[in-house]
Amino acid sequence: MSRILRLILGVVSVVIIAPVRADQGHNLLRVHFIDVGQGDATWIQGPAPDGADEGINILIDGGPDTGKANRLITYLEKYKLKKGSIIDFVILTHPHDDHYPALLDVLANYEVKTIIDSGFPKEGPKFAKFLAAAKKETVKGKKSTLIELRKKQDFKLDLGADVQARILNADDALAKGMGSGSNRENNASTVVRLVYGNFSFLFMGDAEGKERKQPPETTSFVEKTLIEKVKSEDLQSTVLKAGHHGSETGSTLSFIRAVQPEVIVIMSGRKAFAGTFLPDRSVIARYKKERPSATIVRTDEGDEKEGLDTTNDADGDDVLIFTDGDSMQVHQARGPATHRKWVKLRSIQK
Repeated sequence: MSRILRLILGVVSVVIIAPVRADQGHNLLRVHFIDVGQGDATWIQGPAPDGADEGINILIDGGPDTGKANRLITYLEKYKLKKGSIIDFVILTHPHDDHYPALLDVLANYEVKTIIDSGFPKEGPKFAKFLAAAKKETVKGKKSTLIELRKKQDFKLDLGADVQARILNADDALAKGMGSGSNRENNASTVVRLVYGNFSFLFMGDAEGKERKQPPETTSFVEKTLIEKVKSEDLQSTVLKAGHHGSETGSTLSFIRAVQPEVIVIMSGRKAFAGTFLPDRSVIARYKKERPSATIVRTDEGDEKEGLDTTNDADGDDVLIFTDGDSMQVHQARGPATHRKWVKLRSIQK
């Protein structure tokens, strides 16, 4: 473990305050997986360049809620990203309702330099409102950039010299074999991989790997595309944000073996899909069998036991992973909802 990381952590293993303060740990990459109930919301804080007060800020998805129920905004403010601050990138992986509505409040309360949308043609006034807000966004009076990946698949994320980012999957209007209906929309997901030092993160959105009734030995859709088109060393990742909230429609055996994750983050809540809650138990079993030493951490931690539903499942089971490039720490907010404490779940040294 590096000297600066030891200084930041000190002897604290239960209550972790320093890693998320804006004025400490300038060489850390912090990735916050924010509990928004059934949905995705990830905040990435890049390391601060020499002489800078803070590094780059990225949001990947935002969750389903707006207004006072928008837990993404509450979390950002709690951890010192004040309203009016600049956010460098907002990435909406795909336009399902558990991924983007909260981003409307982000656009209203922050200044976003670049908004990246899949370009999937979502119909209806709700998503049209988001696109209209994205097109009107400005930073210090200058028009922001809206990227629709269907129209600009060669777009490259520039996060500076320290953090490398690559879009591994972007939606294509001419893509075949990506399902239909809701499955097709899931498979429009933008897949992003970040690398900082010896550690890497793979963010899958809702990208899938098979039909629900197919066996896990089958691999198709986005997972198949990634395995076939991305070099193995560019797909293997320390941390995997599991696709589609840990649904049986993803996390095929071939994909798990290709990624070889050491930490698996599953973002889900207490919404029933045809009587099934995510993540599927079969998916958890696959991860445990294929990656027995991996740490599985979920944003629905304890929700079933506590009898939560869609009205109260965004109860703060947040996950924070931070790294200085040589060491990594995995933490989760645990304990009573009114008094959460950051608990260290794992340390990884490379």
